[in-house]
Amino acid sequence: MIVIPAVDLMDGKCVQLVEGKPWLAKVTIDDVVGTALGWEEMGAKRLHVIDLDAALGSGDNSGIIEEILSEVSMAVQVGGGIRDDATAERFLSSGASQIIAGTKAITDIGWLRSLSQKHPDKVIVAVDARGSEISIKGWTNGSGLNLFDYVRSTEGLDLFGYLYTNISREGKLEGIDLAPVEDTIRSTDKRLLVAGGIASMEDIDRLQDAGAYGAVLGMSIYSGKINLKEALERFK
Repeated sequence: MIVIPAVDLMDGKCVQLVEGKPWLAKVTIDDVVGTALGWEEMGAKRLHVIDLDAALGSGDNSGIIEEILSEVSMAVQVGGGIRDDATAERFLSSGASQIIAGTKAITDIGWLRSLSQKHPDKVIVAVDARGSEISIKGWTNGSGLNLFDYVRSTEGLDLFGYLYTNISREGKLEGIDLAPVEDTIRSTDKRLLVAGGIASMEDIDRLQDAGAYGAVLGMSIYSGKINLKEALERFK
């Protein structure tokens, strides 16, 4: 089990939203690179960076992402608006360890297959869900696709793994809903990273016991609900 701090970008700032809604920003930090470096200084070995503006089609924070990539030495997984080969390759060539593909990977498995063949073990698929339905386009639309069926259908691709986010719990610090996590783990032999609702060390314990590969922490570490340094020392 690895613990991964999140840096979500909107309007050039580090933010934390509730249910991914831009008007429900609970955290706003101007110094994005300093925030990333701060998590690294605490001992983080991997960083989760998402361009929310790009995911929503309302902006682009790629310059800041490239600055993060040039300043930190830890592994960085980058997502948000990656819907073509050029964007994926740009971040990988800039130093991203993995790229996270959502909407395009969900709606075009042919493209995902091609991307994973070009970049084996470098692609994480974001399976962001409300209930068992995967959401797309920055969580604004339903896809009509069942989470578990989709994971099973892409299991044979050369992916790094999947990122499951429980949208209904994102940013609320209500604790995890373990059932869909366990069902997703049963659907694949690939790594599963989990986000959404994680609010305590006990939540991370439960994810570890269920067999999750990693826990992505956002609101919990920005609010002080979880001490990242302690979590990193406990889960290695």
